[in-house]
Amino acid sequence: METNKSTATRRASTIGAGSTGFVLRAVRLLLVLLGVALASPLRGETAPALAASMRALYRAEFGKAASLAREYLKVHPKSAAARVLLARAEMARGQFDSAFLELQQALRLDPRNVDALYYLSRLCFALSNIEHQELYALAPESARVHQLMAESYRAQQNLAKAEEEYRAAVEADPRSLEVLVALADLLRTQYRFDDAIVYYSRAVEAAPRNYDSAYGLGACYLYKEEPQRAAEYLRRALEIDSNSAAARLALGDAWLRAGRPADAVAELQAATALEPNMRQAFTLLARAYNRLGQAEQAKAALSKAQELDQKERAEREAILTSDDLAVTPSPAPAASGQPAGPNE
Repeated sequence: METNKSTATRRASTIGAGSTGFVLRAVRLLLVLLGVALASPLRGETAPALAASMRALYRAEFGKAASLAREYLKVHPKSAAARVLLARAEMARGQFDSAFLELQQALRLDPRNVDALYYLSRLCFALSNIEHQELYALAPESARVHQLMAESYRAQQNLAKAEEEYRAAVEADPRSLEVLVALADLLRTQYRFDDAIVYYSRAVEAAPRNYDSAYGLGACYLYKEEPQRAAEYLRRALEIDSNSAAARLALGDAWLRAGRPADAVAELQAATALEPNMRQAFTLLARAYNRLGQAEQAKAALSKAQELDQKERAEREAILTSDDLAVTPSPAPAASGQPAGPNE
């Protein structure tokens, strides 16, 4: 009990649990939002009333800025620029609900308004942080807090800390399906299949119709070279989601390893029907056809796999040489990875 109390105290000091820490963090977020609200000049309309509102905003006369923007909107209710300006004034005043509504209205009027999209994203980010901090303050040792911490560590690629927090979340809520699967997925990415199986199995007990846990178990057993057991869970996954190309691919692989090439062909053909660019499926199809003595079909499948491989290489090369990576499509992970790889 003492250990739990000291852990809670340590976490509270780290994340600002308690009213004082929460208030200080909220104030800091308000200052951030104030900086955001004052960050850029008004785009679009430059009517004198809006210019006056903008000047008031920059003088930190937020009430006056909001009032002038509202007056302008009485005459020009379809002005997206005025609604963005009003939202910025409301953000600076800490009136987040009002700011949110104004930004939504601005986007209804002009869905491609860059300023409205920018300020809405910043507002949502800040509100999310406030809610998270309130959660930390109210329940620093809850499963949700540990889960949030785990997800944060995982995003930072700190897998050891992520695992620690996921395990703490499981301890706090032993039947949380979401956390059990997340921990199992993390362990599978590290090729710790026996450990992953423990948590996937608990997830299956909690929710027998859960696709992720059934697929995860199938993937683990496939990598452990237990194709019959893998097939059992992969078939269960397909009963839940018959349109999963990844599960079809993995089941085809399992049947091939189990010495059932005809069954493998059926599943792999289904996988390619769902995902025509799934290179690994065509590679496995070539092997299955070879084992069935169907040389022509094997040759055709291998040719398709090679064609897709060349396409993927060209796409990767384009990504490496492109000046604008944001608009260059990357190949689908399922097409180039292992059928039931630890990261899938």
